[in-house]
Amino acid sequence: ELECPFGRLDSLTRTDLREAVYELFFMTCRSSPGFGGSRVSLNYYPSSPASTGGGGEGSPKWGSSGMTVARSRLKKALGLNARRSSPMTTGMSSGSNSPGKARRPMTSAEIMRLQMRVTEQSDHRLRKTLMRTLVGQVGRKAETIILPLELLRQLKPSEFNDAQEYHQWQRRQLKILEAGLLLYPSVPVDRHSPAAARLLEIIRASELKPIDTSKNSETMRNLCNAVVALAWRSSSGASTEVCHWADGYPLNVHLYLALLHSIFDLREDTVVLDEVDELIELMKKTWSTLGINKMIHNVCFAWLFFQRYLETGQIEPDLLCATLATLVEVAGNAKKADRDANYVNLLSGALTVMQSWAEAKVLDYHECFDKESIASMENIVSLALSTTNIIGED
Repeated sequence: ELECPFGRLDSLTRTDLREAVYELFFMTCRSSPGFGGSRVSLNYYPSSPASTGGGGEGSPKWGSSGMTVARSRLKKALGLNARRSSPMTTGMSSGSNSPGKARRPMTSAEIMRLQMRVTEQSDHRLRKTLMRTLVGQVGRKAETIILPLELLRQLKPSEFNDAQEYHQWQRRQLKILEAGLLLYPSVPVDRHSPAAARLLEIIRASELKPIDTSKNSETMRNLCNAVVALAWRSSSGASTEVCHWADGYPLNVHLYLALLHSIFDLREDTVVLDEVDELIELMKKTWSTLGINKMIHNVCFAWLFFQRYLETGQIEPDLLCATLATLVEVAGNAKKADRDANYVNLLSGALTVMQSWAEAKVLDYHECFDKESIASMENIVSLALSTTNIIGED
């Protein structure tokens, strides 16, 4: 397993990041079909007709007729193969083979919930929170909503299975606020300022037991005041129209990578979903909140395919081809003059790891390649040359 070149977030686990970014993703897509807008289906074609498990009302059901899915533009551009599979549909009851039951393709919202392993209960709580928060504020921009704070204000212990589940959920929301506002802020913060000290005190108090988030709670009032003061600050001290709670490096990159990983089929981890075009377009809605742009996305995308190629035993050459195809765009971006320090750190970290790995394989080619794997040498040499050229030109 590769060491992440973007630094470690010791206070947050992979599960924390995945669940947090799903909440953010859902919030930014709330007006899109299936998320809160009109229900328009986005077909989902998994790689094998295995049961999704769970059953119950609204559970995904498998269709029976095989079909060839139209190849996505993005997969074609990256050199990724399409696949033949059966469509996933949602049934009205657990009797998947019962005649006369209504079936329909899954929406993009249902696909993402499944791909990011979010329970229906968690999804329901999120929908209810956004409905409460945005009453009369349908046009409110996503980048003005401090989502963890809204979730803490709206959701109560009674909406969870038990006190322990609620405490873990509350701790995750507070840890995200700590990471975004105190540990990795996009706007420098004085850790000794009254707002920062107050937030840290509340976070530490939550380690032993849940904090009181009721309407008349003084702790909740102090938390809101501290978070708002920190999130809406600017480096110049002037007023700003965007709050900053999840756009600091490397927190934003870790969150975005957790989101990007959902494009890989859960049933076949080297396969990219054929619906990737639509899903990436939806993911772009998170960019303003995360401080992501096209240049940062391209580096993350290249790293995503490279990491997956290694994690899955280097058995799928298409993934390395997708890395190389994305690095073509990265090379063009790297020459631009308007690069900020975070982008340079991100680019340098990813390229250095790729270059070191590729060069080590090429230099030790007697040990790394045999008759079965010799075909991969061309791609690995290309990766070494590509990363070296980008680093050298920079």
